[in-house]
Amino acid sequence: FFMINININSETDVLKSVVVGIANDSGNIVYENNPKISKHLKLGNYPTESSLINQVDNFAKLIENEGVEVLRPENVKDQDQIFTRDIGFVIGDTFVLSKMKKSNREPEQKGLAKILENIDNNRIIRPPQNATIEGGDVIISGKYIFVGLTERTNYYGFKFIKDSFPNYEVIPFQMYVTCQAETNILHLDCAFQPVGKSCAIVYENGFVHKPTELYDIFGYENIIFVNQEEMYNMFPNIFSLSPEKIISDKSFVRINEMLSS
Repeated sequence: FFMINININSETDVLKSVVVGIANDSGNIVYENNPKISKHLKLGNYPTESSLINQVDNFAKLIENEGVEVLRPENVKDQDQIFTRDIGFVIGDTFVLSKMKKSNREPEQKGLAKILENIDNNRIIRPPQNATIEGGDVIISGKYIFVGLTERTNYYGFKFIKDSFPNYEVIPFQMYVTCQAETNILHLDCAFQPVGKSCAIVYENGFVHKPTELYDIFGYENIIFVNQEEMYNMFPNIFSLSPEKIISDKSFVRINEMLSS
C-alpha cells in the first residue's frame, strides 16, 4: 500500500505518473456520445477493439519508456475506458472526480477505485448534483485554470472549480457546440493546448468569442493557430511529458515542424 502524492500545477510540467486508459472489453454497444462517433459508425470505419487496444497499449509503452509511471484503471465489463482524462483530473494537490454528462460513461469511474484508495480522501472532491464537468474541459497553466463550457461541462461545473480553487484565476470559455463532426468542439482541449513554458496551440473558431485572454496570457506571437481540418484531426491534442518534450501524432506534420523549430 502506498500513497500517491498528487501535484499538478501545469499541463506542461514534468510528468512523473499518469493514468492511461484501457481499450479491451468495451462491449458490443457503441454509444453515439458525439457527432464524430456517429459519423464513423455511419461510414463503417469505426476502429476495431483490437486496433484500439494496440494504440492505447503502445501509447502507454511509449510513456513508460520516457520514465513515467503508468497506472491503468481496473477493467469494467462492457465499458469504453479509453478517455481517462474525462472521468477525473488533478488541480494542484486535489483530485477532482468528474460529474459525467453522459450516464453511459459514469461506470468508467469504478475503474479508478483502486487508484483513488491510494490518494488521501481529504484531497478528493466531487462536484454538486447540478454541475457537470469533464476533464477535457479543464486545463491548468500556472496560476490559471481554463474551463471550457461545452455540451459536457455546464456553468455550475465552472462555478464549482472557481469556488473550490480560490487561489487560481479561473477563466471560462464558451465553446462552439454543433451536431456536425467537422465543427463540434467536444472539449476545450480539442481547441486549445499549452505547449512548453509559454506557447499554446489554438483553434480560434472553436470559441464562441475570441479567446483574447489566451492571447494576453501567452502572447499572440507565441500561439500556433490551427485551421478547421487540423482541429478535426485533433492537432491540439498533443501530450506534454515536460516543458521540453511532447508526444504528437506523426500525421500532425505542420505543427510538428513548427514545434521542432
